[in-house]
Amino acid sequence: MPETLANVQSMAQPWIMATGIIVWSVLALMLLHKIVTVIRERAQLDISGRWIAVTGCDSGFGRGVVEALVARRAMVIACCLTPEGASAALEAGARLAPCLDLKDERAILRAAQEVETACEGGLWGLVHCAGIVLPGFADYQPISFYREVMEVNFFAPVLLTQKLIPGLRRTRGRIVLVSSVDGLVSLPGNAPYDASKFAVEAYADALRAELSFWDVSVSVINPSTMRTPMSMKFFEAHRKAWLEMERIDPAGEWKSMWPREWLEEYIELNTRQLDKISQDPIHAVRDISHALTARRPRLRYLSGTAAKTLFYALWVGPESWALRFKRVMIQPPPPVNPL
Repeated sequence: MPETLANVQSMAQPWIMATGIIVWSVLALMLLHKIVTVIRERAQLDISGRWIAVTGCDSGFGRGVVEALVARRAMVIACCLTPEGASAALEAGARLAPCLDLKDERAILRAAQEVETACEGGLWGLVHCAGIVLPGFADYQPISFYREVMEVNFFAPVLLTQKLIPGLRRTRGRIVLVSSVDGLVSLPGNAPYDASKFAVEAYADALRAELSFWDVSVSVINPSTMRTPMSMKFFEAHRKAWLEMERIDPAGEWKSMWPREWLEEYIELNTRQLDKISQDPIHAVRDISHALTARRPRLRYLSGTAAKTLFYALWVGPESWALRFKRVMIQPPPPVNPL
């Protein structure tokens, strides 16, 4: 018996050694790949004097990106919604600050022409930070809200990008699209926004492959909840959808499923949690800046702790687990009245 055991051990030893060598080789290659990636990502371009257009510069990520790019002596065109936002962008150092409503196709075309004229066809970077959110549960989401969100968050960047591609192709420039973790994991109570961000993801994926022939890079930014004006008013904005649906369908069955008393409790409870989970927008601003200044920008940036942990897990994990988590997110749950 001992002899047999010794023979088995003798036969297994080469396999054990080979397995160990393979495991250590794989670990060494992974470590080497990580080191090479870090080194490459740290290599920076000098963007001084390069023209970069940014949308959504009234506040939030857009304003932060303008300041970061101006600090690097880039020639920034800050597209804003309001004259006040445009004045602030110019004071921050932007060379041009056109005002436009991204729901207005003619305004987008005029802005594209302004950008082309300003940089004489030499646009090097385009950053889409602009976006709106109109939250509400599907029962009380007016269809007009879906259309409005898609206009600003999806159709506007598509049209503006299309008009500015010729300049970006000539300079072998960069396109950065700010999506969201909601573009990876759809969350309850925010279907219009989530749908628009899923659309942005699909568009970016196609655009990246198409423009790769001319060395134009396309990066996507997926921030988790940041302390921006839009994010911090998120739950209060549910009331707007509820009231609009009440105006459209005052006697609808939806009202007993999601009553006003439940809504007010939902807004109050979740608004208190926002400050605990939200992070400084600098996380996203740094990633956007990296996508514009790195010699080898990433295809995707998960911005913020929750994006890299919780939402990544929900994105790659089983959908059945994600569903359970999303149900728990709705607090308090709606009163499930018998039909």
